[in-house]
Amino acid sequence: MAFASSLQKGQIPVGCEICQGKNKIEFKCLDCNILMCSGCKDRVHLKIAKDHQITDIKEIGKRVTFSEIKCEHHTGQACCLFCQTCKTFICVKCVAKVHNGHQLIEEEDYNEGKVEMKPKQKGKIKFEISKEYTTDLTDIQVIEVCADGSMWMGDNIRSKLQHVKLRENRTEVITSLNTEIWGIAKTHSNNILFIQEHGTKLKLINPKTGQMTDSRYDVKPLLPVSIHVTSDHRVIIGAYSGGNPFPASGRRVVVVMDQEGKQLKEYEHDKQNKPLFTFPRCVTTTSNGNICAVDLLDKDYRCRVVVLSPGGDILGTYNGHPDVSTGDNPFKPFGILTTPSDNIVVTDLNNHLLHILTDQGQSITYYNLHDMGILYPYSLVLSKTETIYIGCVSKNGSPDTTKAKLYELEYSGI
Repeated sequence: MAFASSLQKGQIPVGCEICQGKNKIEFKCLDCNILMCSGCKDRVHLKIAKDHQITDIKEIGKRVTFSEIKCEHHTGQACCLFCQTCKTFICVKCVAKVHNGHQLIEEEDYNEGKVEMKPKQKGKIKFEISKEYTTDLTDIQVIEVCADGSMWMGDNIRSKLQHVKLRENRTEVITSLNTEIWGIAKTHSNNILFIQEHGTKLKLINPKTGQMTDSRYDVKPLLPVSIHVTSDHRVIIGAYSGGNPFPASGRRVVVVMDQEGKQLKEYEHDKQNKPLFTFPRCVTTTSNGNICAVDLLDKDYRCRVVVLSPGGDILGTYNGHPDVSTGDNPFKPFGILTTPSDNIVVTDLNNHLLHILTDQGQSITYYNLHDMGILYPYSLVLSKTETIYIGCVSKNGSPDTTKAKLYELEYSGI
């Protein structure tokens, strides 16, 4: 099929990553790897991250002893390499788990100034529909891919959860459950974790038997609303105190657990003790541990994307592109994923778009799905073959007989 035309109006310039290229890069934050101009350093970054180490880019690579830098992800490990791909210092364990195949720089080369400071994004971004499926659901609000290529998909409006096989142009139902699902994720043992309404504990489904049980992941007294499982087996859960979501009250948290269900970290407030989230409706992570959340702001479903460093600092917030996100057509993202190159992809429901962001939440571009015939994109998931599945929902007021579409997209440039 023909490629749709990409709207390349948000491309990253070679300039400040905070003001999106309006000014020349002069400084770099060594804690969160943001490149910035002098104005943004003083007016923006130092206000939200006062204790971060910021250096003139002319000095980068001239005064760093790798062994003095402690790894953020592996306690007791000293860093030994700089990952040029991710713009971060890493230890030996990081190489094996996350950065294998990335561009790695040794201390001698780093200190000779051989680190290139340029955006990772190159080339034109393209999406192409490879397959289109008609489903038995009216809305596809959550989707997950199993190891055998089958899929789980949920329609919360009609409280349906289906396990399906993908046939030539349709889905064949294997199992159908009457339950409302808020979030879904696949574990590394290929079981399915999901969130039911009004429960503090995540549920677990064995895809082979269809048996549903309680999992070991419990955020009591909070209620979970979103879930993601990382490549190193951590479970990321968005949660809140319960009751009416808006106006916001009580706790709004992203919780990190290990594989055994032990809580490792909570993200709730910034260093000024202000809430990080209003309602963390969808969550995912980058390979270097950044937390990416679709944050629901009000009852009209206006949203933003919030990106945090592993230490909890706000790296960026994205409220939609000014060319397309207006008062009449606000930014309404519901699905989020990160690509293998750590770009963030989010759906934009009523505008029929995909927004592509950097791993720190800065805009790269937005992409028109309407021109491809894809309407009301909602849920997203990455396949085993690194294509993207998009689950769509029906237009408000459509008859109950409407069948939601599922699309598989091949992509390049991200």
